Amino acid sequence: MRKVDKLTRRSWLVRIGRFFLASLAALLALPRKGLARDIDYFSGTDFVGKNRAGKFKKFYINYWKPHRRISADRWSLEVSGLCRRPGRYTLDDLLKIPAREQESRLKCVECWSARAKWSGFSFAELERRVEPMAEAVGVVFYCADAYVEHLSLETLRHPRTLMATHMDSAPLSDEHGFPLRVIAPMKYGYKNPKAILKMEFVSQEVWGTWSKIGPYSPDGTILPGTDHPLEFDKEPRRIAGGEIRNY
Repeated sequence: MRKVDKLTRRSWLVRIGRFFLASLAALLALPRKGLARDIDYFSGTDFVGKNRAGKFKKFYINYWKPHRRISADRWSLEVSGLCRRPGRYTLDDLLKIPAREQESRLKCVECWSARAKWSGFSFAELERRVEPMAEAVGVVFYCADAYVEHLSLETLRHPRTLMATHMDSAPLSDEHGFPLRVIAPMKYGYKNPKAILKMEFVSQEVWGTWSKIGPYSPDGTILPGTDHPLEFDKEPRRIAGGEIRNY
């Protein structure tokens, strides 16, 4: 005769534990493709969004929301707020501004980073054209993905801050912020707005999109800690804070 065991609380917990361990082992045994998290949903479409697949494994793409790819012919940068000469600038207008180039690393709060060669123009070149008023302390950036970010004039005037139009000797791709983005290498990636549509000079600090909803400060300066550079297979490296210049 088959013996029926009495189901006690302890035996029930043991069975649950065994089931959990067996399920976990089965999950870990699945082929990696069955667990693929990095799927390219946007290549070949009219939209761009977060992407870590294919070529973007070496430089991750983060967007607040997917957005339609920007047409260079239809795009213009609106500059408004506390400046004496507000206006609009086409991409051709911006490409006529004296350019400079730098190599710098973009560091994300997700702990990864990646290096690129960027080119574009200094914020001072734009200031000369629009003439900010004395009461202006910063600029609010409005982006194609509905992302909003504020950067102080002090940060924008930093010699390593760049209004970038090119990356690795080519025009910015849609994924990397075409046609215009900010590169401020001493700040985390969320303080580097891209696919910019509008700049507004303001008289007080504004909390940007991530600063309002996440555990991120409105300052965004890179803190001491650990970095996982993508081009080195995320091998952890200690960083001292500020711009990463060691590798």
